[in-house]
Amino acid sequence: MAAIEFRLPDVGEGIATAELVDWRVAVGDHVREGQDLAEVQTDKAIVVIPCPTKGTVVRLGASAGEILDVGGVLAVFEADEPEEAPAPGRSRALAAPAMRRLARELGIDLAGVRGSGPHGRIVRQDLQVPPPPPPPSAPRPGQTVPLRGVRAAIARTLTRAWQEIPHVIDYREVDASQLISLRGVLKQRALDSGDERLARALSPTPLIVRAAARALADHPYVNSSIDLERGEITLHEQINIAVATATPDGLTVPVVHDADGKSIPELALAIAELVADARGRRLHPEQLAGSTFTVNNYGGLGIWLGTPIIRPPEVANLGVGAVRDRVVPVDGVPAVRPVLALAVSGDHRVLDGDTLAAFVTQVVRLLEEPLLLLEEFR
Repeated sequence: MAAIEFRLPDVGEGIATAELVDWRVAVGDHVREGQDLAEVQTDKAIVVIPCPTKGTVVRLGASAGEILDVGGVLAVFEADEPEEAPAPGRSRALAAPAMRRLARELGIDLAGVRGSGPHGRIVRQDLQVPPPPPPPSAPRPGQTVPLRGVRAAIARTLTRAWQEIPHVIDYREVDASQLISLRGVLKQRALDSGDERLARALSPTPLIVRAAARALADHPYVNSSIDLERGEITLHEQINIAVATATPDGLTVPVVHDADGKSIPELALAIAELVADARGRRLHPEQLAGSTFTVNNYGGLGIWLGTPIIRPPEVANLGVGAVRDRVVPVDGVPAVRPVLALAVSGDHRVLDGDTLAAFVTQVVRLLEEPLLLLEEFR
């Protein structure tokens, strides 16, 4: 059987190292392709690295807390021999007596277990459910907390961003009456069709991401990145929108790839899945890579207006505050309307005020007339 060296893959743009947080396997374990292998801490989040093959773990390349270079050996596997076809008519689960005894103790019916061992044999890990990650310990007054992991990455990235990027910020107020109405209609339609998962996912965020994606398609400089060392501004073909997400480990920004090609329901489900994976420490490297723009909806935290900081090498960040009832003029008459506050930060090295303003104006129009976000109005 061949030994396979598995090296730490690229875990994010510009990331050269990662900290090994925890192993999900041990030496001697039999693993299947795609099974969770290890948790590593990058500059952006804790991500899960999957097993690249089916076989047996023969060596682990680092201990918890150690720093690995991208491309360094993460683990070594002994790959399985090609499997033979099971004998016709065989229905009894393949398992050693010890595994059958463990299954009885756990109350597990082996007939419903798919074995990951050679020829489908049931091994110990097939009978175990990985426990959820422990919640972070509550901070205590007088405690000294090491600046590491996600918090250290946030500190480095935002310090660099605030010191190096000249921010120009466009603040707007949006009449959210029709936005709230459309969200209610879409949510009710999902419930009427029995799709409770979609109904739960239809928060304002997918509508905001949809509006941003539409506007980015018309304003390519806002969907760009800058590289001063190479003297280049890259106007991206793909529109990949990162959605800032609060997690117990800190702020994480998973990415909705090709956001402009997704419908509102598709965006809602994709964002809900990314948020759940981020908060459950289940993100994979590809879910954090390739963003071209960021949406930061901090309204759920009760914040009315904030100042989003641009995430290099992106050149813009859309911040969204809480909806509040305000008295506004409507046809010259005071009226109470739900108002949404936007703050869009742009990199002044790439975006002039008029370029940023044109983008924000289109976003505001799409949010105030959200029927334009539906497929039939493309």
